[in-house]
Amino acid sequence: MNKTLLYLGNALHKMQEERGCAVLFVSSKGKLFKKELLEAFEQSHDAFEKIRRGLEEWHETHAFDDEFLSKMEIVLDNTETVKSRRNRILNLEFNPTEIISGYSHNVISPLMDILVLVALFNKDNDPTKVSAYSYFLQLKEKTGRIRALGARGLVAKSFDNREFIDRFRFLIAEQDSFKRTFFAMADDKQKKLYESIMHGNAVRKLVEIHDGLKQGHKVTIPDLTPTDWFNLTSEKMDLMKDIEEKLAESLPKYDIPVSDQSQASKITVSRTVEGINSAQRAFIEELPFFINLPEDITSSLLQHAQVREYKKGKLLFLEGEVSSRLHIILSGWIKLFKGTSSGDETILQMLTSGDMVAESAVFLNATYPVSAQVAKKAVVLTLPAPIIRERIKQHNELALRVLDGISQHSQSLIQEFENIRLKPAAERVGWFLLKLLLEQGKVPDLIELPYDKSLIASYLDMKPETFSRTLKIFKGNGFEINKNSVILPNISALCGFCDHDLAAICDKHGKPECPNPGCDQGIGVDFK
Repeated sequence: MNKTLLYLGNALHKMQEERGCAVLFVSSKGKLFKKELLEAFEQSHDAFEKIRRGLEEWHETHAFDDEFLSKMEIVLDNTETVKSRRNRILNLEFNPTEIISGYSHNVISPLMDILVLVALFNKDNDPTKVSAYSYFLQLKEKTGRIRALGARGLVAKSFDNREFIDRFRFLIAEQDSFKRTFFAMADDKQKKLYESIMHGNAVRKLVEIHDGLKQGHKVTIPDLTPTDWFNLTSEKMDLMKDIEEKLAESLPKYDIPVSDQSQASKITVSRTVEGINSAQRAFIEELPFFINLPEDITSSLLQHAQVREYKKGKLLFLEGEVSSRLHIILSGWIKLFKGTSSGDETILQMLTSGDMVAESAVFLNATYPVSAQVAKKAVVLTLPAPIIRERIKQHNELALRVLDGISQHSQSLIQEFENIRLKPAAERVGWFLLKLLLEQGKVPDLIELPYDKSLIASYLDMKPETFSRTLKIFKGNGFEINKNSVILPNISALCGFCDHDLAAICDKHGKPECPNPGCDQGIGVDFK
């Protein structure tokens, strides 16, 4: 196995354990787990000392690039801060929330980013397997958070508190979300690894407790003590550590002989991009985010990219998940939606070729604010979020592109809300059809419907039957309505629905042949 991932993963595991011990110790006001906490301090120290020695070797052998070494030094500096705070923890100078936040944000999250970077930078690793590995690391971290928060809640008897229960349920929901995403990304071998290890008494008991909490019950085991909880969750975390190591072993695209593993573990950066053909590369370089970027910046981003084809119905991510990858649509359609309490969904946007998907979450290192699902077979370019964020810090020009992109996306959302939510049904449909006509630009009197009519109706915020009745109005005005297309009675038939935004992309606007010259001032043509 890659020795570097082993060292880093062991340090991560020990720091997660130290966080849990510290929370239990402080929550009990020093009555519980002092011995275990001191042992955790020592084990974490030893784990990071191995990394320090490794860092000296990596500098000498140039096994890693400067970016990785710099990030690793920052994490090691942060561990020194944690080290200096240990006596204050023993003196009960921090509360549990401060402890969870301090460990999580200063050391654990950055260390997880580095693990993913190491896996990605190894040219022998399969990017899809690395994505599954990344989601598993997030799943394990949520389990570690549940261990710490649950211990605190049992000490303080907070499981009777509605606010605490809601917070705990949310953490369980995040854990479940990462588990679903891991299984969606994992190949058969990775799934079997998980299923062969993740079982036993502790796992079964925790599932029972979590299921009870999700249904609104209190903890279902009356004699469960804070120590019992810590031991149960620690047993599960140890199983997950075993899975993590085996997943790391499974990352290479092909089985690598033991004699070659030391060489394969070296991180080398190649300028070739696997999975991106020349036509796709040309298209990508013309996108607003990439156009006229220096070649070295573009290549440094795309060398970690992958292009994947998704069938209709495939979920890219769910609302609330950590934004681990930036998605850019090369072809097809993707819908952004939010679920409602009644189980329905509200479609916020329909995105297509050239669009980024929920990019602000990636740029801002936030969770996805919406869910994304393929509405029509799509080809999507994805880039690892840690790589994107690191390049943004390094290159001001890229940072300006990000700000501009977020601004344009926000403006687009406002415009679509105004055009879709605030107009009568016929005006919504007419505006939508004209927008398609201008964007497609193939035949002046033919519109191809890009996805199902039921989905169009949902996007236009109307019921399917309302959409059907509205199409009949258009049919009565000479439009030919087919299953997958609409034929106009004349090329100007939709110009009455033009507005300021659509005028900006119409090549007739401002010219004598424009039948609706006042459209950008809100002056339309009557549509009977």
